[in-house]
Amino acid sequence: MSKNFGYLAAALGAVALLGATALPASAADTGDTTATFTLAGGSLDVTVAAGAELTDGAPGAASVSGSLGAVGVSDTRGSTAGWVVSAASTTFVDGATSISTGVSYNAGAATATTGIITAGTDGATDIAAVAPVADGTAASGNNTASFSPTLTVTLPASALAGDYQGTVTTSIA
Repeated sequence: MSKNFGYLAAALGAVALLGATALPASAADTGDTTATFTLAGGSLDVTVAAGAELTDGAPGAASVSGSLGAVGVSDTRGSTAGWVVSAASTTFVDGATSISTGVSYNAGAATATTGIITAGTDGATDIAAVAPVADGTAASGNNTASFSPTLTVTLPASALAGDYQGTVTTSIA
């Protein structure tokens, strides 16, 4: 019986050794990895022409007007926030003599847009103080818009001949 017991022990040892080496190791059922990233928004900018020559007038003219050149909006914030372009003007002077009695800004229709944006304008707007002149609504992601505004300077009947200068400040928020 001890001989049979020896065979039985050897057989069990062989099965145990075979099972330990032949069977695959067990693994976890699943494993999750959370991956993240960030999209960094850019800036909101407005560009304007450095200078503009309005149409010349004559003494006694009620007003002079002309193009301010291209005004461009670039919104790379990557959001749904819209924007508002505002403008303000100094009075127009010849040396120390103030001549203008009013300054009006008309952005006109947007001449070009990219991305998703509805660009609108407020028509002729008095800009003796800061006033909104154009806006972008229904934004989604990055966008651009361009305008070609017209500036009209209202003059008194007593305006004298001379070279007049004023400053239009354009901003965006």
